[in-house]
Amino acid sequence: MVKRGIYVKKAIAKNIYFLILIMTILFTIVYIKFYHIEGSTFSILKEAFNSSGAEHLNSEVYIWSRGGSWFGDFSSLKKMAEEFETDFGIIQNDLYSKNYINNNFVSKIEIIGVTWDGNKINITAQTGGENSGSKETYVSVCVSTDFENCELEGVIENIKDSFRKYNLEPVVSTCITGYFDGKLDYKALNAISKNIFKDSNASKVNGIADRNLISVSAYSPAIGDSINVDGKKINLNFAIRYNSYEDKTYIWLASPVITVEY
Repeated sequence: MVKRGIYVKKAIAKNIYFLILIMTILFTIVYIKFYHIEGSTFSILKEAFNSSGAEHLNSEVYIWSRGGSWFGDFSSLKKMAEEFETDFGIIQNDLYSKNYINNNFVSKIEIIGVTWDGNKINITAQTGGENSGSKETYVSVCVSTDFENCELEGVIENIKDSFRKYNLEPVVSTCITGYFDGKLDYKALNAISKNIFKDSNASKVNGIADRNLISVSAYSPAIGDSINVDGKKINLNFAIRYNSYEDKTYIWLASPVITVEY
């Protein structure tokens, strides 16, 4: 009886050990998946872009919002745009410019420059004038960089925070552009597509293809925001086009969709 009791205790201890081990593994898997899903859209795009093997050309973030007429006069627009200028660290060098339009039809301010860390930036705020049919205010900030190892995640959060100070809910579009030398064959294009899907945890929604162009829309649960197209969620879009004049194959990877000409 004593030996049997010892055996039972050992069996129970062994089962508890394996139960704890399994729970630890499951917790780790869930944590990793949760951490990945909570990653920023830009970091997910950057990871997917790097998996394609393309050379980096440009990364661009476009953030915009539409506000009511409660602050839509010229002095308010000017104050807001200049506060944004300070928030984003724009330096007043040879690339800096500030332009105003203020009449009965439109009030607009545009600030163009470079931030202290080398990002190109364009701030635009616009509202209808006294004789305009619309009094709504539109605000946009576009940030772009040619640096391959750019870190725009903090920049994006800073811009979103500045928008929210004025009760403006930011809408974000992100695009990374790159290229490959020469024309890629079907096998290479297929491998690139698979790598992008894998690294972004995305599934194809629809796409088109001809001799020199591939365009694919997809959905990834790792990216929080999405748009609805024909009843389907889309938050990832990539296009690959061959340019015979330059003998280069260009790639655009964006969320939720590509908004630049390709």
